[in-house]
Amino acid sequence: MAMLSPSILRARVTHARRTPKKNSFAYGVDYVLLNEEQLAGGATPKLFSYGRRNLVSLHPSDHGPSDCGPDWARQIAKDAGLGEIAEVALLTHPRYWGYVFNPVSFWFLTAPDGALKAVIAEVHNTFGDRHWYLCRNADGGDITSDDWIEADKKFHVSPFFKIEGRYRFRFALEEERIALWIRYEDGHGGGLSTALIGDRHPFTDAELMGALIRRPMGAAKTTTLIHWQALKLFLKGLRYHQRPNPPQEHLTS
Repeated sequence: MAMLSPSILRARVTHARRTPKKNSFAYGVDYVLLNEEQLAGGATPKLFSYGRRNLVSLHPSDHGPSDCGPDWARQIAKDAGLGEIAEVALLTHPRYWGYVFNPVSFWFLTAPDGALKAVIAEVHNTFGDRHWYLCRNADGGDITSDDWIEADKKFHVSPFFKIEGRYRFRFALEEERIALWIRYEDGHGGGLSTALIGDRHPFTDAELMGALIRRPMGAAKTTTLIHWQALKLFLKGLRYHQRPNPPQEHLTS
């Protein structure tokens, strides 16, 4: 399987919060990796559609600003001086039965030689806001699976953390597996660690049907789990922070 070939990721998400109150959980999820052909409405399995209804689907408005796609991601890379980008692919949780919610999706940008040059982490919160973090090496070099890339937190996600501290991202984009790690340090000894790790499988009707059978609620289950964990944290006595206005700058680089 080529590095950015369309595929289904049978993944497991882990989430561990540290001080002042520990809390951890894990759940299974099925993501899709779509390359530019699929994002342009090209050939896909019968159970999947781009820009129209189906059992599994994705709409242009689900990602990026103003229904933009790979061209938007390429422009970000160009503005950052990252050189020629040969391929763009999106790793995301699609709509199942028409419902979508993506806490975080990832745009992968590769050079002509196949090296990973940048990743745009697209973060959505439960209030309907979205923000993008451009993950790249400071020197513009290739991103390897050993690199930790840092970014200041600028966007409200959890109501139990203030907008302060830093994120650290690590990416392993492989032919048979994809793994992503995000660590958040709040600057006061607290924070959390999350990971999305899974094996890649062909982007076929059989695999899509398997995902529907394994997790028929799709993203609705993710939304339910987020609210359930928030309730548990509230009952543990964590302070609830009201949602501030989103940052005026939609991209942190």
